[in-house]
Amino acid sequence: MKKIKIVLLSAVLALTLCACGPIHEPSPSEQARKDQAIQIATTKVIDALNDFAHTDEGETAYTELTFNELSVDVATKYGVDADGYVLATAISSFERGIEEAGEIVYVDYSTATATIDGNEIIVDVVAACENRYADIQIIITNDSYDHTVVGGSFNTRYTMPEKMEKAGLNTAIGMFTVFAMLIIIAFIISLLKPFTDIVDKVSSAIKEAFGKIKASFKKKDKAEEGIDKAVEQIVKNETVESTDAELVAVIAAAVAAYEGTTDTSGFVVRSIRKIKRQ
Repeated sequence: MKKIKIVLLSAVLALTLCACGPIHEPSPSEQARKDQAIQIATTKVIDALNDFAHTDEGETAYTELTFNELSVDVATKYGVDADGYVLATAISSFERGIEEAGEIVYVDYSTATATIDGNEIIVDVVAACENRYADIQIIITNDSYDHTVVGGSFNTRYTMPEKMEKAGLNTAIGMFTVFAMLIIIAFIISLLKPFTDIVDKVSSAIKEAFGKIKASFKKKDKAEEGIDKAVEQIVKNETVESTDAELVAVIAAAVAAYEGTTDTSGFVVRSIRKIKRQ
């Protein structure tokens, strides 16, 4: 039992040591690129995005510029290289953030941190605004010579009660939207009821018309069957009548021959009856 405990404790200790691992220390070149990214983000990019988020009277808003014009304008005024679409997205984020947190009072550059993530360096800076704090994030390419900005965002900080309130409000809005859509759908269905009644009446009328047509065809078939039977009976009757007439003529001729004459107009055969011979 003691041996099993010792083995288990040894395994746990080994796993703990493996999980901890050595702390990665950035190389001098990595640290230099991180410091350079922090300097560019804090001295150029944030100022550029903040300035373009405010449009004074008489100035051209960034939304009125093409992406290429915006890229050239930012590069000329602030020395920041970035795609126009990336700049427009980042400026829009700054606009929304400033509306929520208020104007930026100061940026605490001493707390700026940089993290290398593959081909990108992510710079995080805390900004103190009029109403609350905000987290500004600038993403720059991980290169010693190419410092292109590939992303930027302004994220307002909220306390936990505010987050809960916002989540509850979003939930309430979502539920209200769902119920409102259900009510609208039910109302539309109620408006369509007269049309469905008309469709039902039309379909019933069509079914009834087809039923009458089908019944008329059945009557026609029965009539044709009756006509065929009548024709068949007439043919039979004519056959019987023609057979009786021939028999009468033969009997009349035989009677005339018995009388010694050929004239059969002097007598009439009234009936013919078969005599049973024993």
